Amino acid sequence: MIHCRMTQSPMFVSTREIVISLLVFDTLLAVMLSLLSGTPLWVNLVYSHLIGSSITLLEELLRRTFWAHCSWPPLSKFVLMMITVIPLGTLAGASLANWLTGLPPDLGLFEHPSAITHQLVVLGIAMVASCLISLWLWQRARLAEARLHAEQAQRGQTLAELRLLQAQIEPHFLFNTLAHLDALLSPAELAQAQQLLDHLTRYLRGALSATRREHACVADEIALIEPYLEILRVRFGPRLRWQLDISAAAAACPLPPMLLQPLVENAVRHGIEPCVAGGCIEIHADSDGRTLTLSVRDNGAGLHAPCRHPGGGVGLSNLRARLQALYGPDASLALDALSPHGTCAQLTLPVLPLTTHDATLPDC
Repeated sequence: MIHCRMTQSPMFVSTREIVISLLVFDTLLAVMLSLLSGTPLWVNLVYSHLIGSSITLLEELLRRTFWAHCSWPPLSKFVLMMITVIPLGTLAGASLANWLTGLPPDLGLFEHPSAITHQLVVLGIAMVASCLISLWLWQRARLAEARLHAEQAQRGQTLAELRLLQAQIEPHFLFNTLAHLDALLSPAELAQAQQLLDHLTRYLRGALSATRREHACVADEIALIEPYLEILRVRFGPRLRWQLDISAAAAACPLPPMLLQPLVENAVRHGIEPCVAGGCIEIHADSDGRTLTLSVRDNGAGLHAPCRHPGGGVGLSNLRARLQALYGPDASLALDALSPHGTCAQLTLPVLPLTTHDATLPDC
């Protein structure tokens, strides 16, 4: 019995898929060789799986050492694998199988010369089958690589849109804050002006840091929202109140920047500002380890109040688009009217581990 096998194990095909394909293919090949050659099935199973595993391990070793620093086209890498890994893996696997089964290295072929032609036919079938399964796995790897590049491009576009949105929002907020600061620059209100300046410094430092990284956590977002609300309190006075209820589990959860703040801005603009008496904003965050729930509640004007700001739904539309790009169908944004008045905006997100390092630039 002679066996030839190759598996393509690129980084874009999962280990589980490789293992399943290896087990299924090697078992089927062992059965086929037993039917064609009359060799006991257990012998073919030993040779098939040991040779297949040896080829796969050698291919993985070559991929991790050579492919990582090689800029060859994918087809050239595939051809290289075919002409190097197959013979070396076959030799290593067959030698180990010979040792386990006690069969001679030539498998007894030269004791029966008439069987050589038959074994060569079997070898040809095995090689064709090996090439087909290798080509199939290679094509799947190419498709997976293309999908990965498309997802990375989408993430890059989403991040660029986020930074553009921040660039559009923050100057408007900054100009309003500076106008309030200028109005406070009188001897009687210097203490309040100093306090406002401190809050503005905290906010700008946090906002600048947020624009320089791709990932953050809930605690980072809250650290940005608190000075934002403190600045707005200078304008609204006692009309604006808020409460924070952030669990320890939720505070450590990953959260893309600027997902929560638009909900707070929406609550201020459409809930608190239209009410003469103002109102209270409650920010809650909790997590069970799999799902992160963020909610912003206000007891202000409510969903059915006339909109005083044209285009007020654009922020939520952009937020929904970001959720779709970042999480797909696994994330949701719900808006509910509260009784007797007010609104609750709730974000439900999957808790996903960070897959890339924070691209944080040094602070100025």
